[in-house]
Amino acid sequence: MEHFLELKRKLALTLSLAIAFALLVAFVINYSVSKVSIIDGLVNKQLPLTATTISSDLRDQRLGLFVNPSPSAYQKQYLSEINYGLDQEKLNQLLELYQKQYGHNIYLVNSKWQIVAQNSQSIVNGNSNLHDISAFRELTQNINKKQASSFELQHRDDTYLVNARYLPELDWYLFVDSSASKATANIRQAFYLNLCVGLFATLTIFWLTHIAISRYQWQIKQKLSDMSASDSLTGLANRYTFDILIGHVLANAKRNQTPVSLVLLDMDLMKSAIMEHGHVVTDQLIQAVGQLIKKSIRASDVGCRWNEDKFLITLNNCLPEKATRIAESLRLSVNDYLNTHAQTMNLNLSAGVTNYHVNDTVETLVERIERALVHAQSQDNNKVMYVQAPYYTPTYMTRRLNNKLGDIKAVQMQA
Repeated sequence: MEHFLELKRKLALTLSLAIAFALLVAFVINYSVSKVSIIDGLVNKQLPLTATTISSDLRDQRLGLFVNPSPSAYQKQYLSEINYGLDQEKLNQLLELYQKQYGHNIYLVNSKWQIVAQNSQSIVNGNSNLHDISAFRELTQNINKKQASSFELQHRDDTYLVNARYLPELDWYLFVDSSASKATANIRQAFYLNLCVGLFATLTIFWLTHIAISRYQWQIKQKLSDMSASDSLTGLANRYTFDILIGHVLANAKRNQTPVSLVLLDMDLMKSAIMEHGHVVTDQLIQAVGQLIKKSIRASDVGCRWNEDKFLITLNNCLPEKATRIAESLRLSVNDYLNTHAQTMNLNLSAGVTNYHVNDTVETLVERIERALVHAQSQDNNKVMYVQAPYYTPTYMTRRLNNKLGDIKAVQMQA
């Protein structure tokens, strides 16, 4: 049983771990695919689209960002140095609006990498030149003036996705960046939530599996208990159970001085019926007789299938006269059933009855009840015969005689 319990625990644990591993793999794959999809959307769609929109607005004269929207060559020469004609306050407000609308950081840098304008939450906030930030030094060397460039950089323990494009009209660079961790925050939270759900599901499955196995184990134990304690065909006790119970019954009768009677029933000519009609038909009859016996005895009595066609009944607190009447009633009931359902088999029932004597052992009691049944069958069957206790069987008498002879020899040797 301990080995079975260990197997049960291992099975429940293995199944739960397998499901947990499968869920974890599914969650990791889903998170990875979603993260790649979000980053790809940022790099190839959102950031370039935001940069295009902002660069277009910077060219729009209606916004009034520049006092002189079309500076001369002389003015343009000094534009990057002194922000000639630039409405700095309006430009910063515009970048703040863009940041709130798109959720990205925006900043403008001149040709000398000096920061001209930025929103308040950008990663370059507090710096005047991109070269002051180590993460941007290599980036500035790879920017293409002819087309927009996309980069990925590490800054303050975070990954930033950057889109940079050159504004030839102003000789400036427009940068739009977004934090990868912030962009994937929702799916990361969903991933953690999925892990919690997966853990809960795994624990639930482990618990349900443990309960199911325990219940199945209990059913097996009950089945094995029923199989070991009762006859599978009739539902009566078997010989093993009788051997256990009879000792308790006799000890209780001796202690309380209560009468106990035994009835041994035998279906006459059953072997011939089996040879002629087979086991299937005769087993149905035996099963029916077992049910009649169960209905005829009390809960305190013990009905036992003694062998293939014999039944032994232990009647507690029952005098021999009453036991004989019960045996006769059973004989008539069984014969009525056989006459109704097995007329061609020519079967009937014989019974032997005896009672427990204070000097009896289980062996002497069984021998006497079997002798009573033999007497009944010697009267052309279909009879009930009672043998009064103490009726000593030949076996008992031989054993008792041998014991006396042994005692006599022992006395003679001592003399």
